[in-house]
Amino acid sequence: MDETRPNLATDQPAPSAEPAREDGDEAPAEHPGVRIDRVATLTLLAAGALLTLMFARVVQLQTAPGALLASHGGDRVTARTEPGVRGDFRDRRGRPIAMTRFAYRVFIDPVDFPSPIDEHVAQLADAMDVPFDEIMRRLAPRIAENERLRAADEDDDPWTEADRPLHRYVAINHGPNGGVIEDWRVDMVRGLKIRGVHLELRPVREGPASDLVAGLVGKVGYEQKGLMGVEKALDAAVQPRPGRLEYVRDAKGRPLWVNAGGYTAPERGEDVRLSIDLEIQRIVLEEVERGVEKADAAGGRCVVMDPRTGEVLAIVDVIRDVPGAVAYQWDVPIGQERGGRPRYITINADKARGSEAALSRNRCVEDVYEPGSTFKPFMWAAATELGFARPTDVIDTENGTWRTPYGRTISDVTKRGTMTWRDVLVNSSNIGMAKVTSGMSFDQMRDAVLKFGFGRRTDIGLPGEAFGLVTSRRNWSKYSQTSVAMGHEVAVTPVQMARAFCAFARNGELAGTLPPATLRAVPADSGFGGAAPGPRVLPPEVAMLTRDAMRGVTNNLDQRMTRNDPDAAALRYEAFGKSGTAEIPLGPPPKGKRRPRGSDGYFQGQYNSSFIAGAPFEDPRVVVVVVIDDPGPALVAGRRHYGAATAGPVARRIIERSLAYLGVPTATPEESLAAGAR
Repeated sequence: MDETRPNLATDQPAPSAEPAREDGDEAPAEHPGVRIDRVATLTLLAAGALLTLMFARVVQLQTAPGALLASHGGDRVTARTEPGVRGDFRDRRGRPIAMTRFAYRVFIDPVDFPSPIDEHVAQLADAMDVPFDEIMRRLAPRIAENERLRAADEDDDPWTEADRPLHRYVAINHGPNGGVIEDWRVDMVRGLKIRGVHLELRPVREGPASDLVAGLVGKVGYEQKGLMGVEKALDAAVQPRPGRLEYVRDAKGRPLWVNAGGYTAPERGEDVRLSIDLEIQRIVLEEVERGVEKADAAGGRCVVMDPRTGEVLAIVDVIRDVPGAVAYQWDVPIGQERGGRPRYITINADKARGSEAALSRNRCVEDVYEPGSTFKPFMWAAATELGFARPTDVIDTENGTWRTPYGRTISDVTKRGTMTWRDVLVNSSNIGMAKVTSGMSFDQMRDAVLKFGFGRRTDIGLPGEAFGLVTSRRNWSKYSQTSVAMGHEVAVTPVQMARAFCAFARNGELAGTLPPATLRAVPADSGFGGAAPGPRVLPPEVAMLTRDAMRGVTNNLDQRMTRNDPDAAALRYEAFGKSGTAEIPLGPPPKGKRRPRGSDGYFQGQYNSSFIAGAPFEDPRVVVVVVIDDPGPALVAGRRHYGAATAGPVARRIIERSLAYLGVPTATPEESLAAGAR
């Protein structure tokens, strides 16, 4: 029988085999399993606390690291921008006008540049072919400033603490291209091994035809942004898209690898083909400079346009220093000076032109002038369209002098008793023009001026384009009616005149319409065989009548040229056009001055002489407008300053040379007349 089993009868437990422990005896030893459980629990608690502390530290380091750690931490991916190449400008035949290349420029870290400074600067100046003083002028102040900053930083006085970091970059940008140097000089600079002298790659904008088109093309700034001229007008088209390189680096900034998709190549800007033809530009520049010198003029301007497309084939602006010319002082009316009237400066100062041709103002679009009689074809055509006269109508031209009903005296250079309406235009009769246009209402005449595009920009795209000047309807008067008929009381730009004249130089259904003026080449396959339709300003038959009347003007010019100029004996193309001469307006007075009482607002005796023409007569390929600014006093005294004598021969030579270059078939004036008779 089991002795440990309880006695069921008495409900008492069976006696234990372990003897009873009396007071004072030691506790028995803890069971090993319990002790293991307790140690494990404590260990887990300690580990959990440690992990919690570590996690908190990680969070703290991520959210608010110390300065030292921050300098070594952060995103280990570095991004670097790779510049793209600005698009080229080319002429209509693909010849380069403005292109981008890369070259090196020197910069100096003043912190590392060694002593003695003078000795090392002299070596660098010789290698770069830069004046010693130029480098010292840029470098010495930075070194001196760095010494001041170091002293302030080392001083314990908080009031003298350095207020900026040390200068570490001084670019030596001496020269026209931002300081870039030739490749062989790059090797010389590297060979010097001067500490703190570094080379950086820079884009350079240049072109082989800068002597012809610098003022038109303009300039590109430090960040390859167009600042002036075509570079600014078409900046968006030629701007490149920069590339991007992202790479992973180590704690010291050294590249480790490039992730997939971490590189985007730069995209080159669009190459733009301009409407300019460099050979025609050269021809125009030569002839305008020749004409300016021959006329002892202050300057000259010319625009050549294709009347079919509105493309500007050449645009030239020449300014000449006139010996002895003085600025008008706005103290006495011109003509009332004591001691004789001097020759005044009539062209606004352009200081930027003297420093760099690319910075010059383009007077063909920015400066206005009174067109004089070159404006008469537009008013002649408007009066003809409205039925106020027909080409064969006879006009009483009063033997050269006429007094208007409101008391104004009008004179003609060619004094005749009567002229046909056609001869009024050929002989440039002020009287005939004033009489016929006086029948037009104010609105009719002013609207005729506006519809040809005068008084608003051509939107050719060049910065600074002028609107021109047209008298407001409120201020329009009988005096305005007479003046505008003769090309006065209106101011235009050469580009406006060239575009408006295209209405007479277009054939077929485009005759009497205006093309959009453009500096971008027009594709030959764009509608009308490359010709651009535009707003209609005249019926085709009126445009052709006006062209035919102007044939007589250029025939007279050709006869004078062949008599006086042996080089003009073999004119091969018949042209049609109009001459003009107008006194030069004073313009607004400078600040603090006002026009003196008694002044009529003009440089009396100083003129802008001009000629506008299209050719060949049957199928015009060019429209040429030439302005000779302020022919010399000797020509004025001899009455040889008129547009037909000064600007006419220039325009005629440009037409002859340009059409021959373009390969246009020749047709003498006699042949054209015979063709017209048929």
